[in-house]
Order: sequence, then C-alpha cells, then structure tokens
Amino acid sequence: MTAATLLCEIISQGGKVSADFYRADDGFAVLVRHGFMREPNALASVVCDECDAPHSAPIVYEAGGYGYYCPDLGFLALDAARLAAFSPDVPKLIDRLADAFGCRQRKSSSVFGETWRIGVTQTDAAPVMLYFHPTLETEDDARALQHALAREARSEWRLVVTAQGALPMAGLATVLLNDLIEIDITTGELRVIADPGVLTGLPRKNPGGRPSAHGPVISRLISERILHGQSLEGRNKEADAVLQLFAERYPNEKAPSQSTVRDYVTKARTEQ
Repeated sequence: MTAATLLCEIISQGGKVSADFYRADDGFAVLVRHGFMREPNALASVVCDECDAPHSAPIVYEAGGYGYYCPDLGFLALDAARLAAFSPDVPKLIDRLADAFGCRQRKSSSVFGETWRIGVTQTDAAPVMLYFHPTLETEDDARALQHALAREARSEWRLVVTAQGALPMAGLATVLLNDLIEIDITTGELRVIADPGVLTGLPRKNPGGRPSAHGPVISRLISERILHGQSLEGRNKEADAVLQLFAERYPNEKAPSQSTVRDYVTKARTEQ
C-alpha cells in the first residue's frame, strides 16, 4: 500500500488511529515523518483479541495503570505503547495540495464542516476550483458537501478530492486523493499524477496529435466493465484492470499506456 493510499484509509476512518496497529507499515512511518499525521495522543478504546469473540472496549485507568475489561477475561492491562494514537493533519494536507497545484484563492480554514477549499489551479484550457471532503459515499456526505459549497462563489469547473467514495453529484467531478497525487517517501513532497482539467471533463485544446489507435477498443472494454458492474472506484486501478482485459483479449497486440487508458476511463465517467 502506498503512503497516499494509506493516508486515504486513515482519513476515511474519521478519527484517531492506533500507532501500534500500523507499527509495521512503512507507509505509516512516512506519513508521521513528513507531518501528515498530528502528534500522538491517547486512544479511547481498543479491540480485544484475547478472547474467542473479538470486541471493542473502552480504555479505563485502574490499579495504577491503563487497560480494559473483557467479559470473559476480566481486566486486561495495556502496555503504554498500545495507547498512542495519531490523527491525520488535514489542514497541512490542504496546504500541500494547494502548493502542488500552484493554487490561488486558497483558504486556510474549512469552508464549513469538513469541506475545505484547496484553491484554483490553472489548467491548459481553463481554471479549476479544487475542494476536499473526507468521504463522499452517502447521501449525508453529499448533503454536507452541498451545504458547504452553497457558501462559495460558483465556479464553472469544480473538482472535489476525497479519501473514499465518489458519489456522483451534478455540476461536480470527484477524484480519490491517491488517484490525484503520490507522496514522495524521501521528501514528503506531493507529486501530481492526474490533470484536474481532464478529470472535470474540460474541453481540451487540440494538441495536434492523433487519437490512440486503440481508442475504440479501449472505450468498448471500459463500457463493458461498467455495464457488468465491474468498474473499480479508483481510476488507476480501473485502468490497470482494463489493460489486463486488453492483454487477455488481444495477446498479440501492443498494449496502450496506462495513462492513455486512464484518460479514456476519465472520459467515460464524465459522460455518464
């Protein structure tokens, strides 16, 4: 799992996470080292895996130490290392996203609730306003986002970055954070891997080149996967799945690049 994918997983949980749980994950160490996680604080509960029926239990202080109660085993003491918890530093993430895209009209605090304005980034064709909302999976998520955006001046092209979920919404394009950027494990810098203009379906200037010779085939495979409910949420993962299907169907043909297939995936989704 990449550091960006792990960050998405943690943000989508909506709270503190156990440092002990992620202690063996190199990606977590990257996030902590480069400031994507807030300083440690204490967990409020843990999952008991000592008995036959794992369950959540609140942490309590008793007999000079911390622990929790299990219905089967009674009071179980906890090592202090298991109590350390981290939470994602969303304001820092927003600031780094704004830097990565060279945004204007930034906002250092949330628009409202959990919706953040990253700022306006200039694409080849037109400016795109970027927002961040942690998850976009449920109607409640959609209502919260709409309520926040109603406070903002309307932009013609808007892209909402989320950690999990891509619920379709009128007048908005959405993208998963790990489909938009990568985190450099050495420096912590964000690397842009997708074009906001393409993601929003912005009319592109004619670059003078010809379309991919595989275009019709790629489009047909993408449509087939959508029709059969096989399409994956992440654009990169879906592009990889389409490439695998292409290799199975046309083993003697030279496969198109992943970036080309990803562009066709984006186009198919904006036309739905």
